[in-house]
Amino acid sequence: MKLTGGSLALAVLALGSSLSGVCALFPDEAGRIDWYRAQIGVSKKMQAHTHNDTAYIYSITQRDTVAALRADDGQIAWRQVLSEPVGTLLARDDRVLTLSSSSSEAHVHVWDAGSGALAWGFSQAAGGGARTATFVRDSDDVIAVLGDELVRVAPSSSTPTWSLALNGTAAYKRIVVHGKSVFAIGNVASTRRAKQQLHVIEVDTDSGAVKTQYSTAEGVSLGGGSVVVLESREYGAYMVWRESDNIVWHIHRLGMTSPMWEIYHAKMVEIALMPPDMLTSTIAELDTDPGLNDATPRFTLTYTRDGTQKTVVVEMYRTGDKLEMRKIASFTDSTAVAAGAQRTVAAVRTSADGVAWRVRGGAKHSGDSVYQSSTYGAVTHAALTFIGSAPRVVVQTRGGLLAALAGDCREPVWTRDESLAHAADMALLALPPPASSAEHAAKETDPSVQPSAAIRFVLRWAATVQALVESVASGFGIGGSGGHGSEHAAAPTEGDHFGFRRLAVFGSTTGVVAAVGSQDGAHAWAHYLKTRVERVFITRGSQALSNAAPIAVAVGRTRNGTVVTALDALTGRVMSEDTLPFAYTRVFELPATDPVSGQRLLGFAVAKPTPRLAVWPATVEAARALGAANVPLYFELGDGAGSSAVQGFRAELGDDVTEPWLAAQPVWTFDLPAGETLISSTRYEDGAYHTALQGRVLGDRSVLYKYINPHVGALATQRADGGIGVYLVDRVSGRLLHAAEHAGAVVNSVHPFLATLSENRVIYQFWQPGAPAGYVTAVVELFESDLPDTRDERTEVSSLDLRLPSVVAAAFVAPEAATALGTTRTGSSITTRDVLFALASGKVLALPDAMLDPRRPLHAPTKDEQAEGLVAYTAPLPLDPRRVLSHSHAVAGIAHVRSAPTHLESTSLVAVFGLDVFFTRTSPSGTFDQLSPSFSKANLVITSLALVAGCLLGAPMVRRKLTNRAWA
Repeated sequence: MKLTGGSLALAVLALGSSLSGVCALFPDEAGRIDWYRAQIGVSKKMQAHTHNDTAYIYSITQRDTVAALRADDGQIAWRQVLSEPVGTLLARDDRVLTLSSSSSEAHVHVWDAGSGALAWGFSQAAGGGARTATFVRDSDDVIAVLGDELVRVAPSSSTPTWSLALNGTAAYKRIVVHGKSVFAIGNVASTRRAKQQLHVIEVDTDSGAVKTQYSTAEGVSLGGGSVVVLESREYGAYMVWRESDNIVWHIHRLGMTSPMWEIYHAKMVEIALMPPDMLTSTIAELDTDPGLNDATPRFTLTYTRDGTQKTVVVEMYRTGDKLEMRKIASFTDSTAVAAGAQRTVAAVRTSADGVAWRVRGGAKHSGDSVYQSSTYGAVTHAALTFIGSAPRVVVQTRGGLLAALAGDCREPVWTRDESLAHAADMALLALPPPASSAEHAAKETDPSVQPSAAIRFVLRWAATVQALVESVASGFGIGGSGGHGSEHAAAPTEGDHFGFRRLAVFGSTTGVVAAVGSQDGAHAWAHYLKTRVERVFITRGSQALSNAAPIAVAVGRTRNGTVVTALDALTGRVMSEDTLPFAYTRVFELPATDPVSGQRLLGFAVAKPTPRLAVWPATVEAARALGAANVPLYFELGDGAGSSAVQGFRAELGDDVTEPWLAAQPVWTFDLPAGETLISSTRYEDGAYHTALQGRVLGDRSVLYKYINPHVGALATQRADGGIGVYLVDRVSGRLLHAAEHAGAVVNSVHPFLATLSENRVIYQFWQPGAPAGYVTAVVELFESDLPDTRDERTEVSSLDLRLPSVVAAAFVAPEAATALGTTRTGSSITTRDVLFALASGKVLALPDAMLDPRRPLHAPTKDEQAEGLVAYTAPLPLDPRRVLSHSHAVAGIAHVRSAPTHLESTSLVAVFGLDVFFTRTSPSGTFDQLSPSFSKANLVITSLALVAGCLLGAPMVRRKLTNRAWA
């Protein structure tokens, strides 16, 4: 059909009428590009406290974090991430006191209880670190033990109000303020016997003058389960202890030496207590805040009778001048006990079926929550608070789950998975692509059915049409809308066509292996392994139309060796658990599969008793399959921090294998220069050396060929005369490829050495003091030759006879300190790479590869250099907000940066984790192979239909006009 001007005009009119402007976020974009989870880590100590009628749970964690959680929903009200361990937590009134210390300095911090803002702080050099601290009653002042000094500090002063030198041989771990006296209590060695005893110093709170000091309680030590310190504003301060060979309690009022103590029999508290029970009993402090019960302080007595553990809560009080004690509650087989206001106490018991909790004191409350201890381990400690008049028990488990229990709820009111804050490794599971309903039906009927090519073609088109209809319907607002994912949303079990939807399997040092969705962070499963997990592998991936479960393998250590656990990567079900009788130095994937399970083999580099390569699954069949692969295997030993030499080994392959390991023979030894010790060893991550571009095309169209060697490793060393050395070594032959020295560079826990390898580049960062000081980012690029169009023409190349590379290097100044480095990865390595900087400020910066090109000229680029894409060299690297992948999120404590390819060559998945977790996807060269997310499929369909309708309506008009013209 021929279109004339009239019909074209009508079509254009129809097209114009169907267009509309778009200025909003589409539903399918919300929560799909990235997600972020702020965390605090596993709690070491929790305290419930109410501020401005809001109940908070204050916590100090194993990740050096001070945090306040809202007790009603578990959300973070505020947090402060410190750079040193925190050992003291005390919330009182509108202030929160913490005490932290580094190797040489102690820090007192007082935070606003509601906002987390620093109210005031104090720091002092203290070789012994910070031991303990407390508030002065009715004052904002703090008294603390800093190193070997007892000090009183005030908010308005940078120097102590007074300080007192303490006994350097004593470890003072407890402070009690009562009236005008402060008591410092510590452990000292007995002068008569080789035993510990308690030493007490009484000091005037105003002047710091010593009133008295003495020793008591021989054979007793703080924290040993045999002594408690009780504070009572009305009655005074007391110590209660039991000597190891005695069945009675000694009660001592601090400051009183005549008599030194009174005797009290615990049987008056617990009538069922027998002498054998008392000899093995322990006592522990219960009131985390002495202000909870000023008049009647409490502690716990725990003993075991006939295999059953009983915990008795004891309250101290006075009748006239007589000191009395009474039982106010008892619990059986409790794993944690917490104190609350108004004489309430809570106990938590963990079993295989769930968590049972009981609250005693005033009205009684109890409940049972569904909880599998195999997912996050047993409860270790708890905090008790109240929402209105209803109690809420917040529990911390060994594996990292933080949960709130209340009322008759079988499920926790809220949960927080803090195991991810301790993640040591992560592996991404590629989920099977979506299959049509016809394929699923055929598979369920007969798993062996494989549809023909013609049927698959029809099914793919049917699925496409169905997706188009759904897209159009969503464009008109028909059906559900997208939204942000949440931690409790359903985790994916099926992938997408672009490879964006995956499962991220994390292994944490708390012993938990957990899986979350890569697109929205939805929780899939978790399992508690009771061992410190160090590495995670996907040894068998997902396969479309296959019943074989994907396998995730977690590797951990114990005192007795190495534990390898295989889990179903989709459900978390444990498939096998093996304890291997050796300690490994490194574990990596091997180029062979297990003939029984069909999963990828793992290799363990073992140094003792003799160097060898252990194979997992630990079967002879697996070791023989590795030998049948006939791929030379090399590994190194001695590449850990502090080493002075690295040795390379070759595994001996053969058909006569009789053990699940291969003997290894030394191939090379790389001795570091005299006085140098190894800081770190860096190698390529899986696939990071792949490239689709074997050379760099210069401006004159000649080619500078890249030196691509997957066996390159970077060794960083600490030099005896100061500074660092960096050595690039071939890990097969042991040959030195390049060496660099950086005089004056400083590497320590505050300024770590970071490195990453990508294609033919090595990028590393270190701190360079001086004028000006800064974080130096060095880039070393390796080429086959410094002459263009010159390359090694051999078809088979071995590291044993590889030529030395030509090196081009440059140094840049990073915008700020980085905590981890990485590079983006794509499926075919065609897209240019971005270099990923995890900055200490919490930003994730992606700089284009060209910004770190060591060939950037020092002068204005020539035309050839411009054609090559080179820009003039400037040392500072830009902190461009448009290149910050984390947007406005401050991702705290980043320790790992990982990237993985998708099915789209333009796009990479990026994961950063440490304390917080952040996932996103990025396209360094733009989304050249996909439509914009704002592309309107509905408008496309409407436009197409309008064009067809215009043609059909205009055709009779055109024919009538042509007929009339012919008769004219």
